[in-house]
Amino acid sequence: MLNSSDRRILFEELDIPSPTNLEIAPGKAILINEAAVATGVPARKINRLIDDAVLPRSAWVKLGSRRAVRAYAVPMVSFGATDGSKLSKGTRLKAMRVIERFATENWPRLRDDPGHARPLRFESGCVMISLGEPVSVAMAGLNRLNDAFRRIVEDPEVRGGIPVVRGTRISVHEVADALAADGMETALEDFPALSREDVEASALFAKAHPRTGRPRVGSTFRRPVSEETVNLTDAH
Repeated sequence: MLNSSDRRILFEELDIPSPTNLEIAPGKAILINEAAVATGVPARKINRLIDDAVLPRSAWVKLGSRRAVRAYAVPMVSFGATDGSKLSKGTRLKAMRVIERFATENWPRLRDDPGHARPLRFESGCVMISLGEPVSVAMAGLNRLNDAFRRIVEDPEVRGGIPVVRGTRISVHEVADALAADGMETALEDFPALSREDVEASALFAKAHPRTGRPRVGSTFRRPVSEETVNLTDAH
């Protein structure tokens, strides 16, 4: 297991963005809980898509004992667990391949404009189904997740490495607790150094990375290099 110092050196030597300054590329590994937050699909359903081989094997990776999906597969997850669940396994898999191809070919445009996917359709015999809505929802969710990573840092020199809002010593879990207990306006009053976007990002990050089962204070949430970059050429 890499310690935080080793990971920092590897990130610097390989010129890989840290997890707190992401530009989500199509092949990036997105942890199951993160994908769940981005799509609104429960983690158990995402794991079921994997277990039932509905999500193509090329679309997910195993990181030690954990699973992650490639970023381009997050829209596939969104469809597979919603409208796709009404289709047969074979038809759903074909529709997911359409999403995979569309997402990888149009990634920059989708990242900048999730609504670009809205006209996307799948047709097979007498079956015609819209794919645009789940793809747009997933891409918008990935953008929110990306924004959360930009706003949150995990620095061993700041409160022992727990995730805090960038430029502050405020724990994201403290912010998330305040938001859940008292609402946005009170949370902003309690943490005047934070913007509304900071509070929303903190809540999103905390939901993707709950306290239960997390490392102790002083450890780190930074991922090893293998979790940060997944070569798309290995997917096919």
